[in-house]
Amino acid sequence: MPSMNLSFGRMISMRPAILSLTGAFLLLAPGAKAELSVKQNNDSVECQRDGQTLWSFLFSTNYCKPCFHPLRVFGGEPLTTLQPPDHRWHYGLWFSWKYINGVNYWEERDGRPDGTTKWDQPKITTHNDGSAQISMNLSYISPSNEIMMTENRDIHVSAPAADGGVTIDWVGKFTAGKTPLVLDRTPMPGEEHGAVNGGYAGMSIRLAQTPAKCDFLTAEGPVTKFDSDRARPNSKAAACNIAQAGRTDGVAILSNISNTGGDSPWYMVNSKSMHWFSPVLLAPAPKKVKPHDTFTWKFRIITRSGAWTPEMLAAAAKEYR
Repeated sequence: MPSMNLSFGRMISMRPAILSLTGAFLLLAPGAKAELSVKQNNDSVECQRDGQTLWSFLFSTNYCKPCFHPLRVFGGEPLTTLQPPDHRWHYGLWFSWKYINGVNYWEERDGRPDGTTKWDQPKITTHNDGSAQISMNLSYISPSNEIMMTENRDIHVSAPAADGGVTIDWVGKFTAGKTPLVLDRTPMPGEEHGAVNGGYAGMSIRLAQTPAKCDFLTAEGPVTKFDSDRARPNSKAAACNIAQAGRTDGVAILSNISNTGGDSPWYMVNSKSMHWFSPVLLAPAPKKVKPHDTFTWKFRIITRSGAWTPEMLAAAAKEYR
């Protein structure tokens, strides 16, 4: 399982009282009482505080990808957007390949992509403190029904902090099938047939839409230079501070140093119609994988009440290492 140091470091300090019949518990603080519960059904698992969903992991086969939506800190608006009209294949916080051997696993035509992502029913363990472990097996299947690659995915969601923020540690271990693989993305600017929106594939988050206002930053500082509403910094960690309904909340993504051996490339979109960012690990070049070879990608996602600063991101990235 991924390191849980940051997760436990952000554990709430209020005293729980377990309600054994309901699986919920009370968090007690001077002058306040909050009820926290974790609920699970055949299609989702979610954590609520005082009836407000802090996070929900959706694995219904009605969706083409499992995903988190919403992500929220207590008292705030959702930080994520699910299947917006402009890109129905954007699923809150989710993971998707773009091309596997030239087959598109990302965009959906007539409700389904050309390449299929399938998954078994997840194994989910929940705890009275609001934390959860999610383990699942996925397969990436070609139009000819060949299993091109499998994935063992482990996700740990921390107990909510006092503000309702959580830490999500996400680990995917991928194993190629019998066929050599090329994991590719849309061509990058400057490449042959390159596009201004080139490079995306992998872990992504579609953020709250307008009228929400988004400010992006990395561990090195605010991201202010956008070309056609797009930015491509390199950093250990990136975040977005989202102002909506009179308050600001933040969500950060950390790309483990083991993914690239150093800083990650990022792709950010900050337009009137789209707020989105991703550690685009294939941006430097497509990834070639030999038959039956394995590799692992690791990410940490952190939500918080209030704005992230570059110093906070740098400290979180250092701890994640």
